[in-house]
Amino acid sequence: MRAVSLAALLLSGHALAQFCPSYTLSSSGNTGSCAVEAVPGTNPTVAQWQVIFDTVSKGPSFWGSSGPSVSNLGFGCNRPTPPGSGPARFPCELIKAISMQESGWKQFCAPSQPADQVGKPSQTIISFDCGYGVGQVTSGMRSFDATPSYDRSRVASDALYNLATGMQILTDKWRVTNCVGDNQPRIVEHWYSATWAYNGLSTTNNPNNPNFLTTRGVCRPGACPSGSAPYQERVWGWMEFPPTANHWRGIRPAYPRLSDIGTASRPMALPDPTCAGPASCTATRTLNLSECLSDDGGTALPGDAGVADAGANVDAGVTPDAGPRDAGPTSDDGGTTAPVVLRAAPTSFPVPMGCGCSSADAGGLLALLAFATHAARRRGRNL
Repeated sequence: MRAVSLAALLLSGHALAQFCPSYTLSSSGNTGSCAVEAVPGTNPTVAQWQVIFDTVSKGPSFWGSSGPSVSNLGFGCNRPTPPGSGPARFPCELIKAISMQESGWKQFCAPSQPADQVGKPSQTIISFDCGYGVGQVTSGMRSFDATPSYDRSRVASDALYNLATGMQILTDKWRVTNCVGDNQPRIVEHWYSATWAYNGLSTTNNPNNPNFLTTRGVCRPGACPSGSAPYQERVWGWMEFPPTANHWRGIRPAYPRLSDIGTASRPMALPDPTCAGPASCTATRTLNLSECLSDDGGTALPGDAGVADAGANVDAGVTPDAGPRDAGPTSDDGGTTAPVVLRAAPTSFPVPMGCGCSSADAGGLLALLAFATHAARRRGRNL
């Protein structure tokens, strides 16, 4: 454990800005069996990241040899679309938020730990448990792992390849988790269970875990203490509250009902998420069609005359439910389809203030804090 290092980080904003683990193969501090040497490199700018995210979002048919191969994504769960499959594509909002939670959009940075790496030029960020680069790719990157289907050296050296590898892993999680709604890849909320699985299908990430307050609201970065929310709620919080307007345009993602999720390590098939907060359905929200996949074609999307999100500021004090099930609209666990309205990406959306000037701005510090906390807590994840 490196809790002492994390505690020191929490005491100093300057230290946090410099936080960059790089537990490379040749380091004497490499006790996690990290199998690949860190590679020198300059981290992409926000503008360069946008090009990378756009490329990865379009999937392997677009990125070609710049990333690993990824099989087709299944879609349709007879709600109402019959099961089928098609080329993998990914919501850009989700990719950006996962990458912010995982690494603060860092592939390379100047090492701050372990001690024998301090002072070296910018190189691959490698967490103590061998999470590499922007996607914190872990499985296959340790000496005791089986040889993976992707190129480990490129995971360490190439930001685009690293992120595409993360999407290969996310595709696997989509494949092994139960349906959310009709399992349409272009609907952001339908990735809820796959996002949970990206960090590990365990009760640690079950939102009904008794360690989490039943009165919690949206996990707003910087105001959501470590251990107060499961992984997927942290990612959902990033989607709503980007570090700066230059990173992405925020959306208001909907959440599934706690009563639909149950208490197991993985959720059952879930109806379309409609809740405005992770623990309350007193207010509701519409589904979000990814702005980068809105031209995807395919089958008709779910929609009716249900109640759309009226803009309730959940994280600012909407009263949560007092019991395990709220008094909101009936979910479809009893056979009735919950009302859903699909919302396309807005032309404008209020985002939090941020200078958007450098990686050391307030947004960057929040992202690095999230990464530091996440790296220190991550154990036994399958990445």
